[in-house]
Amino acid sequence: MKVPEVLRVPGVPGLVPRVLRCWGAGVLMCWSVASANAQEAPSLQAHRVVVEGGVAWSGGYAIGDTDAQLRTNATGTAPPPFTLFSVSSDVSRAAGVTARVGFTLTPQLAVEVGGQFGMPRVGFSISQDVEAAAQRLEGEQLKQYLFEGALVWQLPVRLGSRVRPFVIGGGGYLRQLHEERTLVETGQIYYGGIGARYWLRGGSGQARSLGLRGDLRVNLRRGGIDFDNKARVFPTLAASLFLSL
Repeated sequence: MKVPEVLRVPGVPGLVPRVLRCWGAGVLMCWSVASANAQEAPSLQAHRVVVEGGVAWSGGYAIGDTDAQLRTNATGTAPPPFTLFSVSSDVSRAAGVTARVGFTLTPQLAVEVGGQFGMPRVGFSISQDVEAAAQRLEGEQLKQYLFEGALVWQLPVRLGSRVRPFVIGGGGYLRQLHEERTLVETGQIYYGGIGARYWLRGGSGQARSLGLRGDLRVNLRRGGIDFDNKARVFPTLAASLFLSL
């Protein structure tokens, strides 16, 4: 290769060709490493059944506030009431169990159905009591079931050699039993979130994969036990073991 005079460096013959060759070799090496990493990145296999089971933690949320009031003898057509105390009610935080069955449409996209069971409590916080200090009262314990369906998309990035993040979105049917399971309240849950899978085995073309999964969701609840009949937002954190068959 003949180097133009403008690219020659005095005292360093052939420097530019060597630099160009090194640069080209570096580009090819980076491309090869990137391709190898993409191939080595773990992934679920298409058209596989994935079963999962684990534990879930559900955050608490308010379900209504009210005041206990008395009429007063003040003058006027609409005298202001006298507040004896105020009550704030909520559904408490609770741990539970979860199970899912999914089917991979592609290595990146899967559909899944599942269920979750927990036993939160309805609690009451009393404040502004003219005769006593503020206090917390634990109410009855609920039996709460959630039947859900979702889409899971594995993101085209990885976090290390065994971890792949994903996003999830879905909804489900909420069923709450109280008063010794004699009364039923129903509602709907809609959610979206992020998570990740950690492969303990497989993920690179093998028939079966085994690993851990964790996801964090933001839930919108409509219906169910609520004294104000409002939509409520609360978080859910879940950890499970998955097996791709």
